Amino acid sequence: MIIEISNLVKRYGALVALDHFNLKIQEGEIFGLLGPNGSGKTTAINCILSLLSYEKGEIRLFGEPMSPDNYRVKEQIGVVMQEVGVFNELTVQENIDYFCSLYIPDKQKRR
Repeated sequence: MIIEISNLVKRYGALVALDHFNLKIQEGEIFGLLGPNGSGKTTAINCILSLLSYEKGEIRLFGEPMSPDNYRVKEQIGVVMQEVGVFNELTVQENIDYFCSLYIPDKQKRR
């Protein structure tokens, strides 16, 4: 299993953004996460990437539990956010370094 999410719950105060969200994606599958604005798509992705904490549930990527410090898993992920206000303000190298820094804190290792 590439992605396995079980009973993911994320709240923003009284607002429940994800209410026991479950998802399984197997190797070789092509998957799209679709829904209207405010339906929890970005929240789910940020939780999957460990960029956002959540109240309950389990996230496993490549068969391993995902956590903010699981850099072995994070090194296998590539992500480019759709709307980032700094794309045009940074050079290509600065953009690459910025996104790598989300997963690899050590600057020497990123190089």
